[in-house]
Amino acid sequence: MTPKAVAPYFTLVAVLHAAAVATRFDQIAAKLPPGVATAVMLSQFPLIVLSGFFEGKLDYGPQPVALPLWMRIRSVPVKLAFTFGFMFVATVVLQTLHISIGPIDPTPPIEFTPEKRAMWFGIFTLGMFFPFYLAATGLLVPILRVITAPARAFAPTIGAILSLAIGAALGLVVFAVATKTSVPAFVDAVKAGIEANAPLAIGVTLALTLGPLAIGLARGDRS
Repeated sequence: MTPKAVAPYFTLVAVLHAAAVATRFDQIAAKLPPGVATAVMLSQFPLIVLSGFFEGKLDYGPQPVALPLWMRIRSVPVKLAFTFGFMFVATVVLQTLHISIGPIDPTPPIEFTPEKRAMWFGIFTLGMFFPFYLAATGLLVPILRVITAPARAFAPTIGAILSLAIGAALGLVVFAVATKTSVPAFVDAVKAGIEANAPLAIGVTLALTLGPLAIGLARGDRS
């Protein structure tokens, strides 16, 4: 597939990941309906792996092998999608473990004004965009190419659905580790979050995963 053909898919996914990052800001998270935060988290890793599935099919054209991967990925939407996806996962991990990068902290001090808290969170996320971009393209993409390689052996629809399933399983493990809980305990917490508003939580999760899936497959057929 050509990057241009599936650019709408990666653009949409980049927007969804960026919106997910915004929900990690506590003042926005507090305003979300019950079940939405859980649905957003559940959808992120499946989307990341699905993007890895489509990215592994892309033909960027002739290019020097000596160039680093972040320079060989000739598509801005692709780079944005992986960067914001990686940013979401990193934010969850750093918030849970209460880790700051020097003066940069994804959890603003509670005594700050709302405006200063928003600026503090923005500095950590958008202000650290380039390091996240390098990590996503240099570390995440190569791993995803390996993970999704078996799925690309199947027909596109089957491979894409399989990628979502793999992403869902990996997401449970990664976020369980990130939140310092056992996988069974994390699964129970996810169930509780969904049960808080099952129709909305399930609907949001399906919309955030199956919607991009359909667009990716449709655009891939046109390439």
